[in-house]
Amino acid sequence: MSEPVPSGASSNAVAASVMESVASRLNGFFYRCQNDPGYTMLVMTDGIAALTGYPAADFLNNRVRTFTSIVSPDDTAAVDAAVGAAIESRGKWEIDYRLIKRDGGTLWIHESGAGIFDEAGQLLFLEGACIDISLQKEQEQKLAGLIGQISGTSNDIVSAVQRILKELRTLKLLSLNARIEAVRAAEHGAGFAVVAEEMKSLTESTRGEADRISELMDTLQRLMKIGA
Repeated sequence: MSEPVPSGASSNAVAASVMESVASRLNGFFYRCQNDPGYTMLVMTDGIAALTGYPAADFLNNRVRTFTSIVSPDDTAAVDAAVGAAIESRGKWEIDYRLIKRDGGTLWIHESGAGIFDEAGQLLFLEGACIDISLQKEQEQKLAGLIGQISGTSNDIVSAVQRILKELRTLKLLSLNARIEAVRAAEHGAGFAVVAEEMKSLTESTRGEADRISELMDTLQRLMKIGA
């Protein structure tokens, strides 16, 4: 025997229950709101409470607060721009932004939404889904920091190699000068001694740069293991 098909108010209740269940599994919430400065909520699932500490009832018809009031001030303009552009093009918006929680902390959400229009093309309301992506953002920031460290270490290695090459070119020139001074050593032995001392100094400097490169390579390998 087939199950009876719900209708009217019972159908809406079932739909709301399904939305709530899906939203809870996605660690987020669904909404329907007006296109006004406060994004006055007409429907909002309770997932907002788990994320922010504010119950959905607070936002319905701006009973206690507007949704805009918990959007980070640094992100408000970007959210408005994304929504406005999507409405104008009759498309959808996708945007990441921050919400301010009841305890004063912040979390990142990804919102996907669109305007709902009637047959005459008039905008009725906005609908969308918001998902918590705070962990993803944290991982992205860590990865960006790691890439920065790797880039800095790589630049240090390149600089050290360039210094060694410069010093090797100088050593090559001094070697040539040393051979010339050796010929003159019978008459001017002091000149050869000066060149020899300079070659010794550059050799020690080059050895120090080589050790520095070895240390930097070890650091680079360690950073690569962290990022793997």
